[in-house]
Amino acid sequence: MSKKITRREFMSQSSSVVGGGMLGGMISKRKSQFSSSRKDPYDFIIVEGHRDIWEFNDRFDTRRKSQNSPLKDFLLPRLLEGGVDIVIMPAGGDSVPERSGHERLFEGSMRVVDMLLTEIEKTNGKASIIKTKADILTQPDKNRVKFFLDIEGGGSIQIDPEPDYHPDRRLALLRNFYRLGIRGMQLTHHGRNQLADGWWEGKFSGKLSKFGVEVVQEMNRIGMMIGVSHLSATGIFHLAEITTKPIVSTHTNLTAFINTERQHNDEEVKAIASTGGLVGIRYISIKTTPYELLVKEIDYMVNLVGIEHVAVGWLGHDKGHPYIGQLPGVTKNPRKPTGVEAQSMYEHWNNFIGVLYKHGYTDEQISLILGGNFIRIWNEILAE
Repeated sequence: MSKKITRREFMSQSSSVVGGGMLGGMISKRKSQFSSSRKDPYDFIIVEGHRDIWEFNDRFDTRRKSQNSPLKDFLLPRLLEGGVDIVIMPAGGDSVPERSGHERLFEGSMRVVDMLLTEIEKTNGKASIIKTKADILTQPDKNRVKFFLDIEGGGSIQIDPEPDYHPDRRLALLRNFYRLGIRGMQLTHHGRNQLADGWWEGKFSGKLSKFGVEVVQEMNRIGMMIGVSHLSATGIFHLAEITTKPIVSTHTNLTAFINTERQHNDEEVKAIASTGGLVGIRYISIKTTPYELLVKEIDYMVNLVGIEHVAVGWLGHDKGHPYIGQLPGVTKNPRKPTGVEAQSMYEHWNNFIGVLYKHGYTDEQISLILGGNFIRIWNEILAE
């Protein structure tokens, strides 16, 4: 059994654990219009904290044969070109779009799991899923992309009538999703389910239910990442008290910058960090310099809880899928994309890295923000 590395040890050894792989095993760089005086997306392990299945839905909805392999033919080439190594992908969940339009919770999520696994099989090894520590990258890979499957809301594992089930049977659906390769789950989406209250029920609504506590304990035991991006603040505080492993908010911003109940306040960020977890900031389309706001949020979190608790959720739609419901070359009279939506994934990540450098971050610090912090957590929670 490999030695478990603590968060403090990881930080002190970051140049050898993540940065060392980055510096010692450099992959070939894409020659482009960008400056060659600094590192680019191919020099880092990049983890995209949350990519919704919107593009899969849009391409399958066309019913065109040319769109029947959205991962292999469209998304995967753009991820590779952009330097993205790992994508956290929701495989079903509480919202209807995340179930690809299917009404029933469990069946809808199962159909999405099948869709993603089938699409990954079509890539002939260029895409694969992360199940154990052995699947975690130690250096960038310009030829392959790994997917970390994450259910967005626990409604698909809830049971009825929940109190009357034997304790060993109440968690059967959770374990079966795990056996299919699911390695993370958001406890809620916006609303309430049998596990807890989403933020839609009120930022300071209820704690986790008894069933929710059981789910957390089982996820800790078997090795699943617990997500809180849509959980109420009260739920986050309760979860931070009972979990034995880091919790994560894969795609949320801060109320100090975007003042809505959906975002996290300082106390929520501190609670997440107290478990060893992280917050992945996500692009929101507003009139500002691209990614400047996101890096200001990162500055804020670094000062609040430390750089080991910061990651990237999402950098926006790219020109291959600029808006939900619109596909280049397919959609009639599409809205012309501007700004981030008109850029490639490579431009997204390269421009974002440029802003990080502008704010004074070092190569080692950037490696933690772009992927190293997720990797540290997975090395702590996943099975051998």
